[in-house]
Amino acid sequence: MGVLVSRRWAAGVTTVVGALAVLLGCGSGTTPSPTSAAPADLLLSPDELPAGFTPAQLSVSDLVASNQGAVDSAESAGVDPPDCRPTADAELNAQLTAGNAAVLAARDSGAGLVELVTTARRDIDSDIRVTTGICATTTTTLHDGDLRGTRIVTRYSELPTKESESELDRPEVIEQSLVLRSVVTTRLPDGGIRAQVGYAGYATLDRPGTGSVTVQLTVSGEATPAGPTPAEPVEPMSAAEFSTLFGQAVSAAAG
Repeated sequence: MGVLVSRRWAAGVTTVVGALAVLLGCGSGTTPSPTSAAPADLLLSPDELPAGFTPAQLSVSDLVASNQGAVDSAESAGVDPPDCRPTADAELNAQLTAGNAAVLAARDSGAGLVELVTTARRDIDSDIRVTTGICATTTTTLHDGDLRGTRIVTRYSELPTKESESELDRPEVIEQSLVLRSVVTTRLPDGGIRAQVGYAGYATLDRPGTGSVTVQLTVSGEATPAGPTPAEPVEPMSAAEFSTLFGQAVSAAAG
């Protein structure tokens, strides 16, 4: 995002079968640049969490395992339109380790938040392809496992970002970004219908002294109880609040 805008799949199918997850050196007469920093140093601090959210225990290995369950289910699922099958989640998850990534998790009474910062690179171009145009609404049908026969309709809409060049000390480090709202409607095999709203923000940065950094922030609301018709899902926060929070996460990682 210096500043390119892109979009992503993860907040849709991933929320159904798993959870997805998140220094200036001064020299005389020279432009300040961030020094090398570990991913954990680039996360939001706990006191920057939205009101009502408290930190929760989540390790990188826990996140990878949870994501892998979603990835495995998605591999055998049918996706309509067929060209909207996502790939970025699986590719990134395979690269994550405790050495190249750090996670911040938090919960409030009705929502979960996960921030991931990693030196592994996310394919945001793929995210653009599978969440826009004809892929702005997708239907996924699960063919395996306990939820076989489940149909998941995901509707994506892009949100404006808050990490504009005027709001960042070093906007030139931002390569690509995305902020999405997703509404997921799930029809279970027994006919029950659930609905859920989630937000996802993704950015790739090129930090001097650190190199490529990926920032991901997801906030998912609770799914409604299953019923013959979907209840109105509760927003985990407003779209403006999420955009602002994602901007803060990007700023923290940019340095």
